[in-house]
Amino acid sequence: MEEASSVILFFERYFGSSLDLIPEKSILKAFKREQFSKREIIFRQGDHNTKHYIIQKGLLRLYLIDPNGKEINILFARENQVIGDLATPDPTSFYLGTTEDSIVYSIEDIEFRKLFDQIDLDPSSDPGGGLRRSYIHIQNRLVSILSKSAEENYLEFQQAYPDLIQRLPQYHIASYLGISPEFLSKIIARTIRKK
Repeated sequence: MEEASSVILFFERYFGSSLDLIPEKSILKAFKREQFSKREIIFRQGDHNTKHYIIQKGLLRLYLIDPNGKEINILFARENQVIGDLATPDPTSFYLGTTEDSIVYSIEDIEFRKLFDQIDLDPSSDPGGGLRRSYIHIQNRLVSILSKSAEENYLEFQQAYPDLIQRLPQYHIASYLGISPEFLSKIIARTIRKK
């Protein structure tokens, strides 16, 4: 079953043998399959988002819109990754949208916490390290943007996420790197010439 493979594999990866304490059926019952079209907004700044999303198929992005209306990409998540607002269930500061047609399995924060209770883990302890990795990623990204050249940041992004280079429009990558699409085009042209 597709649902079982996406959701159960995700939980096995993060919680391992602790899952022996909870029936698969209980995990699957807590999740809802949702399908979104390309460029669909899942939640908006100010919404009381109460869900976490495991991506089965597609590509999602977490972003901000600055006072001038410019979109600033914060995170991308693809197949077998989880995304949402870490401040759930408080009103979110972000937008979550799709860049491709996507299928996700969502779980309400309250249900997520119930699952943790069943496996006798405190969700704030972050046993799988998922939330901690998200914070570290954001922190490292900020340091990189402030301390490295745009070309260095692009080359690191290209090396770390070669599949996203193919899947994302250049303007999304530029926003993520904190540069204009035109400047990114110049960087790409320079890196091609160097090869």
